[in-house]
Amino acid sequence: MLRNDMMDLLSIAVIVVFIGIYAAISTEKVDRTGTSLLGLALVGIVFWIGSTLVPDVHISFVHVVETIEWPTILFVTSMFIVVAVAGGSGMFQYLALRLAGPSEGVYKKLYTIFLLFVFAISLFVDNVSTILIMAPLTVQVCQALDMDFKPLLISEAIVANIGSIPSIVGAVPNIVIAKEANIDAGNLFLTFMPLSFILFLVTWLILTRYFSDAFVPTDPQRVDLLFRIRPATMIKSRRDFYASIIAFAVLITGFILKPLLGIEASMVALLVAAGLLILAHDRANEFLEEVGWSTIFFLVGLFGMVGALEIVGIIDLLGDVLVDVIGDNTVIAVVFMVTIPAVLSAFLDNLPVSAVLAPVALRFTAVSPLLPLALVYAVNVGGNILTPLGSPSNMVAIAASEREHDPISFADFAKAGTLAGVFHLTFGVVWILLIEFFSLLPILLGGVVICVVGFLVIILPDLRGNGKPSEKEREGILTRLLNRVRGILSR
Repeated sequence: MLRNDMMDLLSIAVIVVFIGIYAAISTEKVDRTGTSLLGLALVGIVFWIGSTLVPDVHISFVHVVETIEWPTILFVTSMFIVVAVAGGSGMFQYLALRLAGPSEGVYKKLYTIFLLFVFAISLFVDNVSTILIMAPLTVQVCQALDMDFKPLLISEAIVANIGSIPSIVGAVPNIVIAKEANIDAGNLFLTFMPLSFILFLVTWLILTRYFSDAFVPTDPQRVDLLFRIRPATMIKSRRDFYASIIAFAVLITGFILKPLLGIEASMVALLVAAGLLILAHDRANEFLEEVGWSTIFFLVGLFGMVGALEIVGIIDLLGDVLVDVIGDNTVIAVVFMVTIPAVLSAFLDNLPVSAVLAPVALRFTAVSPLLPLALVYAVNVGGNILTPLGSPSNMVAIAASEREHDPISFADFAKAGTLAGVFHLTFGVVWILLIEFFSLLPILLGGVVICVVGFLVIILPDLRGNGKPSEKEREGILTRLLNRVRGILSR
């Protein structure tokens, strides 16, 4: 009895710590890494007090540390190292010029090209790696053209989360759910690939309007100077450059073959990172200094706090409540399996949410075989709504902006992500219900038609637009320059 009472008190204390730490981080007035680690330490103290007062409570700080998703931490760390070496070789600058070329220096066109690229590689590489690769490219190109990189970074993180939906290897939670709920990779791809591209089109429409103020004309002189540079001149070390190309080829191959070979993504990334550091031995310490240690330790604290919630049974309790509410109603089951995990993923990391709810989804396959797939959808789009904390890839994008001393605020990310996320959730529920009550084939064919027409009508005209600034745009540039001069003089 005493043990049960203490467990109840520990549950309340852990929830209070969790909410308090999240509230503090959300204010953006405290260091998020230090605050996250403080939360991890506090739950450790809570368990120490509980086990000291009631010896039957065998929970210690070690148990909390064991719940941390160390494979994910190793994976993110290894990918940071790979990105640091590739960046030091000039590979990203080279790719940036290649990708930026077709945009002709027009921000909206650049925005579209980069988002299409992010969506494409998210099908083969997990969303964290996608943002680790794209963030330095984005920052470098935008800085060279005097553009605000924050709208593009936010949009890339959102698109990476929806691009990862149809792929088993698109996100770590996908792998967890597929393993626990016996999801077939081909079935997942067929079910969600058309929807994922429809979501991309809708997201592009929403975000281009939301960030329309950022699409200002670019200084023609900056454009001319940038595109006079030959991409090959950006290569700083040919040895590191070619090693980085091989490294990314090995990574992508490993990620694609991972389900077939039964290997861990963290192992592949660690192997590649170790190989690059050995090859670049003379600059290894320099590359290690470039690793985003603050993001890594933030994730350690975050995973630890969520692990504490698992230990005291809060997340299991949420799963049981979901089982009681859903019953055997198919419509309610689909709506709940999309919306509830998505909302939970906005506050909790989507990995533990996936681990807890995957067995629940498997229990409901008698109601609908689509529920495990609905869970995959929910935890991916849930990372975009309400807070950026639900997906590690979001935190990587924010960390990239912080390194440039021009940080993306949680509020800015939440506004854009939630705006798109509401549509994502609505489209997801409708799509899954259509497949549930009608045949899969006509729904898929209809989705493909919508994708093709949408691309031809929405995206292609934007890519074909004339990239040269008009006379009116040139006048706008001069006006802004004069206003800046007036502002300086008035001070």
